[in-house]
Amino acid sequence: MEIFVVPDIWNVLAQWGATLILFLVIRHFVYRPMSEFLAKRQEAVTSDLQQAEDRRLEAEQLKAQYEEKIDDAKREGAEIVEESRKRAKLMEQRAAEDARAEARALMERAKGDIDREKKNAEKEVRTETADLAVLIAQKLLKENIEVSDQDRLVDGMIEELEKNHVR
Repeated sequence: MEIFVVPDIWNVLAQWGATLILFLVIRHFVYRPMSEFLAKRQEAVTSDLQQAEDRRLEAEQLKAQYEEKIDDAKREGAEIVEESRKRAKLMEQRAAEDARAEARALMERAKGDIDREKKNAEKEVRTETADLAVLIAQKLLKENIEVSDQDRLVDGMIEELEKNHVR
């Protein structure tokens, strides 16, 4: 026993009409707002991503600037240290030159003092030698020598002493 159900055309059309109306209502009240919401959401996400990318690029630029400033500061610090080393070396050289000049001046003064003392000592030795020679001559001769003879004897004695001492 087979039963064929023939659909009633009006029922089919009513179902198709109800489906179409339901589709249009859903499209109007759900699909369009949902599409607009999704479009706005996508636009917001895209905007947020673009802002994030812009901030990232800005952060990279700031980082590069800061690294450049740090490098400049390091370079400047190294230059300051090098300049300080050069100044210290120059000061050391100047101090050494000043010390050498002072030592030379001290040596010159000492040589001058030594020469003066030597001349004074030679004068004293000459005088004492002359006096001693006169005394010896007086004792040997047991008489007083005249002044002109005395000067001649002293000069002769001095010359002889100079010859003996200055060789």
